[in-house]
Amino acid sequence: MKVTKQVFGAALLALTTLAACKNTEFKKTKDGLPYRVMGEGKGDKIVPGNVIRFHATTRLGDSLLSSTYTMGGPQTVPIPKDGPNMAMFQIFFDAHKGDSILLLQPVDSILAKNPMAAKDSFLLSKKGKNIETVLKIVDVFKDEASLTSQQRAKDSVAIQTYLKEKNIPAKATPKGVYVQTLTPGNGQLPKPGQTMSIRYAGKLFNGQEFDSNTKPGDPLLPVQLGTGSTIPGFEEGLSQLSKGEKALLFIPSSLAYGERGSQPDMTGQQRIKPNENLIFEIEVADISDKAPAAAMPPTAALDSMKKSSRK
Repeated sequence: MKVTKQVFGAALLALTTLAACKNTEFKKTKDGLPYRVMGEGKGDKIVPGNVIRFHATTRLGDSLLSSTYTMGGPQTVPIPKDGPNMAMFQIFFDAHKGDSILLLQPVDSILAKNPMAAKDSFLLSKKGKNIETVLKIVDVFKDEASLTSQQRAKDSVAIQTYLKEKNIPAKATPKGVYVQTLTPGNGQLPKPGQTMSIRYAGKLFNGQEFDSNTKPGDPLLPVQLGTGSTIPGFEEGLSQLSKGEKALLFIPSSLAYGERGSQPDMTGQQRIKPNENLIFEIEVADISDKAPAAAMPPTAALDSMKKSSRK
């Protein structure tokens, strides 16, 4: 089975292209989108400005096209308060937390309105059928500030509980990274613009290692503070360490890869799940005023450290 990503990206996002549905149980948006809210969710209705978190499962006949339950985890989407794309979000305004929304898109409509789709043999074989997408709303936040605040609080409780259970003495930085000094360093703390050369091992809280440069022959990782080249919590923790220091950094997910987690690796596995707190064992080999070399060889370490955007 081969379905172009571009075709289904358009199918799921360009909601205004859906054909009319004769099923009287369905409602329609102002742009003609047929949808049906299922279940009896609790709480207030979703309104513009909210941030929603939902799972999405898409099928075509007996073929499962995609599911966030098995890949990537729930999606988090802010609903704008106004703008030209509001019609795309209208389907959520009759729903509450806990509800599901069923979307139907006739394949014939896609074939008629998308020239690229007309070349896709899989879609052509499904004429007369509907693409069915079910959105399960698992959480609703008042706004993005509420989402961030709630996740930070949850991260903090989880990290503090872990530290207490393991009897680990660690101090919190102003932004909420916890630092345990293993071997004190010497000299001044680094300043923005300086480059730290480090050895590190990144682990999940279950002890599984997801990245490191501690094997013989591995190069040191250069990190220039203040450039945003790493996840925010990693840089925040490094800023508290001096030359020669060894330490453990306990980084909350809100300062790591957030609700999206890390990008899948070459095997399709997601090493860092959504909202996962991280532990880094750090050794600061050097602190220099020199910027890192412009050209760096691509490594798993550098890839895993790239800042992950929430949007």
